[in-house]
Amino acid sequence: MPSNDQLSLAVEAVYTPQRIKRFSGNPLIEALPPALDDESLVEALTEIPEFSPEERMWPTHERMQLVMGLSHFMLPLGRHIRLARTLDTMMREGYIGRAPRTAEHIKVFQKLYENQQSRKSFASASAATPQLSTSLVGLSGVGKTTSVRRILALTPQVIYHPELHIYQIPYLHVETPHDGASVTGLAHSILRKVDALVPDVNYYQEFALKGKPSVETLMNHAARALHKHCTGLLVVDEIQNLENAPKNKQSLMTLLVSASNELGVPILFIGTNKARRVLGLDFRQARRSVGQGLSYWDRLERSDNPQEPCEWTDFLGTLWKFQWLQKPCDLTPQLSELVYYHTQGITDLAIKMFATAQWRAMLDGTESITAKLLRDVANQELRLVQPMVEALRKEELAALESYDDIAPIDFETLLRDARIQYEGRRVKKASLRPGDKTFTSALSHTLTTLGMEEEHAAELAETVETVDQPTNLLGGVKSALVRLEPPKAKSGKKSSSSKPKPELPPHDLRNAVQRAEAEGTTTFQQLQAMNAVCKLEQVLQLG
Repeated sequence: MPSNDQLSLAVEAVYTPQRIKRFSGNPLIEALPPALDDESLVEALTEIPEFSPEERMWPTHERMQLVMGLSHFMLPLGRHIRLARTLDTMMREGYIGRAPRTAEHIKVFQKLYENQQSRKSFASASAATPQLSTSLVGLSGVGKTTSVRRILALTPQVIYHPELHIYQIPYLHVETPHDGASVTGLAHSILRKVDALVPDVNYYQEFALKGKPSVETLMNHAARALHKHCTGLLVVDEIQNLENAPKNKQSLMTLLVSASNELGVPILFIGTNKARRVLGLDFRQARRSVGQGLSYWDRLERSDNPQEPCEWTDFLGTLWKFQWLQKPCDLTPQLSELVYYHTQGITDLAIKMFATAQWRAMLDGTESITAKLLRDVANQELRLVQPMVEALRKEELAALESYDDIAPIDFETLLRDARIQYEGRRVKKASLRPGDKTFTSALSHTLTTLGMEEEHAAELAETVETVDQPTNLLGGVKSALVRLEPPKAKSGKKSSSSKPKPELPPHDLRNAVQRAEAEGTTTFQQLQAMNAVCKLEQVLQLG
């Protein structure tokens, strides 16, 4: 086995005999980890932070870091188990007939060579090829990509077969180009990913940067790399980006489908609500997108009966245990309903709402979660996503597609905002109040820094302190700036110095309007005087 820094990504193959006949004798399948039962899957996928009640008495800055651990929180539900089963099945079934150094394996290399010689990328997808691909479509924030990554992480990403001298890539995760149409961008992404995984190769440098390869040639090189390294599953994320294609939205999708058929590599498409239109562009693609029967990933299910088990109560009940506040509170049906109202069962928002509420309770000294605090977090820290939540609440499904591009709020941003809001009070001199000996001088110095003359700044500072009586120095600065604003112009009739009306040619019909205003007549009468209006009886020849 070659020595290389990248070898840390590779494990040496250990073969497990297969009881299923069609899997038996295939080294690519026998090198995969054995499939786990449901109980083992739940244990492997569960990710909750370590917690001890004694930590609630730790200093605030340490407890805030403990809350940050909720960013990795994952409680496996039924949907995760079904997804794990689907991915494992697709990977194993996709390897049937693709054992290395076999006639079938070499035949694909021959086909790729012929395509390259004829400057073709791939032939049309064959309907006779087994439909081994599927799609995972759902709302933003329900954990689609995160779940796929964690499930696939149970399988080594690179397996080295010493006797065959082959580096097997069980799965490869790429994103659809943002413009939705760049085959070149997709090929570059595949080549870079393979380079990052396999030791002693540099396909991107060799095939993408040398000369000016055509799109067809570049994609054939990418396909050859996938086949050479026995890729078991291709995950194509952000498939809704195909909606951004300026012309033919089908071209890149057709290419992926055709590549999957010719290489025998199953594909998992991941996308938001917009992806439904992309995957349903024609019957073949729509049928392919649901080949393995993955259901739509909606928000967590909720029951009207608080005593009845459901996804929401299981999830929030487990999450709620991780309170590092000095006055932890129990999860009541009212609080559960409130969190659901403001997050609509989207796990990402629920976790961030719960974490941010803890940070704010620590910083303001209340050390407890209340209904008011949860509402404040939803209306302030999570305000950017509230339009999407409102559309979910009203079940405006069409409107949801316009909110798929809302950037997710990360934990670091939420923590920074919480600190700015509460720790900003502790800025040096910011807590000074009228009556303090240094209030006027501090306010005067601040105004001077902003560009005022010292004498005027001192006078204004005294006026603000005695008249406006702000609550602190920051409020004093605001009051001073308000006093410095020029007075607004009074509304009413326009002054005589307003812009004069333009001079018009004598026969310009717009003169009728000006003359009517000046003489107190109607515009129609002025038009008659200008002989610009015909008499009706003459037009109808009645007289």
